[in-house]
Amino acid sequence: MQLTRLTTQFVENEDRFLISAESDVGGVNLWLTQRLLRRLLPHLIEWVGRHESGTAVEAMPGPGQPAPDAPPAAVSSTRQVNRQLVAQHRQPLARVPADTATLTCLVHALQFQPRDKVLRIVFALPDNEAVLLLQEEHARIWLGVLYKHWQQAQWPDVWPDWMKQAQRMRLESPVSLMH
Repeated sequence: MQLTRLTTQFVENEDRFLISAESDVGGVNLWLTQRLLRRLLPHLIEWVGRHESGTAVEAMPGPGQPAPDAPPAAVSSTRQVNRQLVAQHRQPLARVPADTATLTCLVHALQFQPRDKVLRIVFALPDNEAVLLLQEEHARIWLGVLYKHWQQAQWPDVWPDWMKQAQRMRLESPVSLMH
């Protein structure tokens, strides 16, 4: 089954993440444990880090950004922060309601299948599989949501510095980055 639009939330009394998604067979609720997310996040973070989007935000350093002759690690981190901020300033879509799902299950395993421009995540279900296809921008949006709810869950820190910096900057100046 192909997942399309999804809503991710942390459900405190379950101590798990719930993904409510629309699919080609109806609404689906997928429960993800901390164990499974801790395995997914490093791969997801690495995958978005490999993509150069070439946006105008990256072309010219702004205040507090490294100069063009800055060390590669500083430039890379700044690019990551910028791309994360741009992705997270997209208008949110309507939530997918969890109470209309025709299938609810705990995900025990997943496969992370990176492609050139699209990331394929396959959630293993008892009698089927659910496939989520993400482009870089959508993966970054989902990362921002996961980060927000991870903080709410108060689970151990697993996030890179560029992600934390992007979240701090987003909270400090929630204005649009696009002109």
